[in-house]
Amino acid sequence: MRKSLVVLLTILAVTNTAEAKLKKSMKKECLICHENWLLEAKLKSPKLLTRQSLTATDKLMCLSCHDGSMADDRLTFLGFNHFSHPVDKEVPEDFKIPKGFPLKKGKLYCGTCHTPHTETGSEKKLDYTFMRKPNVNSALCIACHKENSEHGINHPILEDTNNKIKLEVAEKVKNLGGKLTKENEVTCESCHSAHKGKAEKALIERIDNSNLCSVCHMENVNSKEHPNFRNHPIHKKFPKGADVALFKEKKAITKSVECMTCHKVHREENKHLVVIPEKELCILCHTDQKWVNKTKHNIAGNSCKSCHTPHKAKGKNLWSRTIPEEAYDYASIIEAGGRDDILCLSCHYPQSTVNGKEVPDVGTLTHSTGKGVKEKVHLPLPDGKLSCTTCHDPHHSFDKKPKGKFLRKEKLELCYTCHKEEAEVKEGPHGEIDKKKWKKGDCGACHNVHKAKGGYLSRVVYGEISPMEPPVDGFCLACHDPEGMAKHKVKQSVFNEHPVGVDNPTNKLPGKKISCATCHDPHTHKEELLRIPVRNDSKLCLTCHTDQSLDGTPHDVLNNPNVNLSKEEKEKLTKNGKCSACHTPHNPEFKVLWARKPSRGKTIGEKLCFSCHAKGKMAEKALIGEHSHPIGKEVTEKNIKMIENSKLPIINQMTGHPAKKGEIGVFDCGTCHEPHNGADRKRLIRYVVEGDSPLCTSCHTQQSKVIGTDHDMRVVKKNFKNSLGKEVLKDGVCSACHVPHRAEDDLLWAFKVKEITDNRMSNYCLTCHSKEGTAKEKVVTEYYHPKKDVIVKNLDRPGRAGDWPIFTQNGKRVSIGGEIACETCHEPHIWSKWQEKAPRKPVEGNALNSFLRNRDLKGSICVDCHGLDALYRYKLFHTEKVHSEKPSYK
Repeated sequence: MRKSLVVLLTILAVTNTAEAKLKKSMKKECLICHENWLLEAKLKSPKLLTRQSLTATDKLMCLSCHDGSMADDRLTFLGFNHFSHPVDKEVPEDFKIPKGFPLKKGKLYCGTCHTPHTETGSEKKLDYTFMRKPNVNSALCIACHKENSEHGINHPILEDTNNKIKLEVAEKVKNLGGKLTKENEVTCESCHSAHKGKAEKALIERIDNSNLCSVCHMENVNSKEHPNFRNHPIHKKFPKGADVALFKEKKAITKSVECMTCHKVHREENKHLVVIPEKELCILCHTDQKWVNKTKHNIAGNSCKSCHTPHKAKGKNLWSRTIPEEAYDYASIIEAGGRDDILCLSCHYPQSTVNGKEVPDVGTLTHSTGKGVKEKVHLPLPDGKLSCTTCHDPHHSFDKKPKGKFLRKEKLELCYTCHKEEAEVKEGPHGEIDKKKWKKGDCGACHNVHKAKGGYLSRVVYGEISPMEPPVDGFCLACHDPEGMAKHKVKQSVFNEHPVGVDNPTNKLPGKKISCATCHDPHTHKEELLRIPVRNDSKLCLTCHTDQSLDGTPHDVLNNPNVNLSKEEKEKLTKNGKCSACHTPHNPEFKVLWARKPSRGKTIGEKLCFSCHAKGKMAEKALIGEHSHPIGKEVTEKNIKMIENSKLPIINQMTGHPAKKGEIGVFDCGTCHEPHNGADRKRLIRYVVEGDSPLCTSCHTQQSKVIGTDHDMRVVKKNFKNSLGKEVLKDGVCSACHVPHRAEDDLLWAFKVKEITDNRMSNYCLTCHSKEGTAKEKVVTEYYHPKKDVIVKNLDRPGRAGDWPIFTQNGKRVSIGGEIACETCHEPHIWSKWQEKAPRKPVEGNALNSFLRNRDLKGSICVDCHGLDALYRYKLFHTEKVHSEKPSYK
């Protein structure tokens, strides 16, 4: 109806010539386009795309029908005037329009591509109806834009994309208004739509935010919406310093980093259609890394491509190199734990070659990675942990030297960035090591960061050490050796130095096991490189040996007025600490780290203690005297139980230390004395002696039964003093008769022994039991046994009962040829041996309770000679009544 009305009005207005032609041709539809007219009815329509007057062949002539008033037009001309193929545009002189594609006054117009006179197309082929040439597979587009379809310099189309478009991608293209061939090949119309464009260049999607590229190349995209670390990121700002001007010159996208920033779709001769050669492209943005082109990492002149690729990388950081299994194995061996380490190791693993050249590895002993750093350092820490890239910048060295080692800072500065405390080494003795070759304080004097030769990244090779010793000790000994760099400070003693390899008893010093580095910090400038000073107080030693403080003891020689020290020795002790009076950790003179020349002696205790406790020595005011407690006696099966019960140690003569269970030892100074403190710090003894003399009675258990008897002078005579002038109450019950050192006689006798008889044993008793003695109320006046023509025997035999010892004149106990002494019948420590289990109840005048060894004389040596008369003589032995001029034994 609409068309009929138009035809009718047109016929009424045409000239006679036009009317004749119409009648002749009978093509009424021609009048629709070939008439200069304006429909008044259309002026009021809100759907009109233009209100201008129409002239033949003008684009608006086409819009007189295709104005959006019909639904078909709205779908066909979605991007009209904005994103359609340009019209009314002059064709550049160098752009050659093929024959059959007319221009209007040198400009493109709708008729350039379309004509209603063509036989091409029909209503069944709307995709190229009224086109001057069938646009099958974009043939019409290619006719003009032939240069944009040439192979190699343009985005691939047709056969280049055969079997490369996935079905889901093809569906996305069609939904956006793009077209593919029947075989799903890419054509010009896959990206461009002459009348349905939604973006500049008649594109079906925007190109400035990479949306169009992302339709097909989703696997090559890395954006916030589609993250994929194996591709270069897009929608990102240009980095600071990027050469944006060159991108603008190439008419690339410069508002942000997008696909079309680096790539051109048409007429780009560079590989992968990049705007400039790949060797130069990356460094336009990554200006800080451009120095890599002058380094060894510019492999075969491939620049960034030596290691990186922008799309479908083999690993993180757009890594382009395949990481071999050998690299992963190597990373496991060296315990590489940094985030980017495996990238570096993909080349730097043993026996790796690149372009026929062997690549150096970092060795099996190398600086650790994968560990966190507590303090803030101005170095890269991927994921907050150490990595190869923490110290190395793979693109250049700090000094910009082509043959540099890719270090981020000068070597010393780099080490000290993390190891701030170790920087003190510059001021200490280790800062001067081999200074002809190394800089002062150079870590390389001792350490190799890579390809180290020993533990702790040692630069030096050291020999085998004990499995018990930590590796650091071998590190130290490699230099502190007669042939080493520190030969002026070496181990020269044949005796063991401070033990290493044993458990560290404290967490105040480093290491689970004791090593050189437990006490010494090789990087410090402090005296003797000690972690804790020893000057004056030996604080370092006491950190582990907490129970061996000498404070307040006689062995604190610096504060003991009874010790005479020379000025030189005092200065030495002040410098090395209190412990150094006796011990030294290195080059000892004897066992137990003894710092002094040992004295002569049969036991270790004598050799050590007498080196000071001797005339002319430091402790000459504290000598043990001629008569002192015996030492050197081996522990036998007979007395091992006594020692075990006493809990006093026997001393292992091989080590000088208390014997462990199963070891052989002897009684020695260290059995009773703890030279560092002890229960009695003034006497340095293991148990106190006050009261019941627990130190003595812990071994002498039988003799402890003197407590509470008439020989317990604490009970009998208060304020009783022994020969040293000390009160028995304070020095213990045993001190009434005995002292361990500086005794007056044998048996550690505390008093001077009177020469009353010619038998020493009897004289011990008679010294007190005499008119001027302590026991003058119990004086013995007759105290000898005839010796002339008499041989006394004390032999074990069947039927004999009790213990009846006999003694030589000097007090030695024998079995035959001895004499009867007081101690033959009396045991001075036990009131009555046969009553020893019963409580003591002395009966005055009852001699049988006076410390007698036996209740009667059965089997005794008395009966051997005297028969039954022995009983009478035994009871009255100490009085004159039993004596006569005629010897009784005759």
